[in-house]
Amino acid sequence: MSACTRSAAEHGARILPYHRVVGLELHDNRVVGARVNDERNGEELEIRADIVVNAAGAWAGQIASLGGCVVTVRPGKGIMIAMNHRLVNTVVNRCKPPSDGDIIVPIRTVSVIGTTDIQVADPDELEVTPAEIEEMFDEGEKLVPGFRKARALRVWAGARPLYTLDDVADPRAVSRTHTVLDHAKRDGVEGFITIAGGKTTTFRLMAEHALDTVCEKLRVDRPCTTHEQPLPDSEDERFYWLGARVQAQEPVPGSEEIICECELITRRHLTEAIARRRPTGLDDVRRRVRLGMGPCQGGFCIYRATGILHAFEHLDHQAANASLVDFLQERWKGVQPILYGDQLRQARLDDWIFQGLLAVGHLPE
Repeated sequence: MSACTRSAAEHGARILPYHRVVGLELHDNRVVGARVNDERNGEELEIRADIVVNAAGAWAGQIASLGGCVVTVRPGKGIMIAMNHRLVNTVVNRCKPPSDGDIIVPIRTVSVIGTTDIQVADPDELEVTPAEIEEMFDEGEKLVPGFRKARALRVWAGARPLYTLDDVADPRAVSRTHTVLDHAKRDGVEGFITIAGGKTTTFRLMAEHALDTVCEKLRVDRPCTTHEQPLPDSEDERFYWLGARVQAQEPVPGSEEIICECELITRRHLTEAIARRRPTGLDDVRRRVRLGMGPCQGGFCIYRATGILHAFEHLDHQAANASLVDFLQERWKGVQPILYGDQLRQARLDDWIFQGLLAVGHLPE
């Protein structure tokens, strides 16, 4: 997604992260813009547009309601668990009708098993239950014998933006196809389009179909080119190589300080990510370079990264402390439900480091 936003910015887009839509501006039964709130400082901003596209995923129904339109999105909760090693080097999928825990995917240095599919009322309320975790472990054992003995690093949940006109009890019965809704034809509200349904693997095609509708409404003839143009940093068409960071350290061992040993993130990697993203906190940096995503979940690297962020961004102590605590809390949310075995021992060690040595619970505000 970082490459997508960079590409959009290069073509003139203005990207506003951490801005929540709080209202749509309507004039003569036409949506002419939106009001958004900056979650970091509470400032409200008004955005005007000839056409407003609602591409809010599982929240699309909530956004549509702000314009007086009804879009029935049924959020389908799914959990995934990251395991400590690449237990497989290719995707392993059970050949049966789609069900819970039927696939393991190697992703960089870990393997991820998923997923469940449970309809929920609110995409912001996605509790991970012990029963779901146990089910993933049971199904993982069927795919890779010995799976339960591996170390579970983290669990998280997401919400699928399932769209259907029918009332169905089983979320898996809902098609993953996407639909473009023109609210002028559907609800009599001009200047407003919703793209609903779909999934990450088809998001480029979803964007193409949505923007084709926008061009049609604006009477603009501009053919899509995203299926032909590579995203930034993928122009050479090279795949990610697992040993790339190790190789980068081999010519002159120890020549550059390593901040995160789990993911081999050097000081240069970290400062480049900070300079490029201008982050509001360490979690933004994590998304860029996988900071704190290894076995220690930030136990040995995050206090180093906090010092670098503090110096690089010229933060005061309150902002630096808040960034450290926020990162630790975010990591804890994904570790707490799977505390057993090696990961429990690791979490206890991390707690000794941050509470016993650094007293993060008593940092000055």
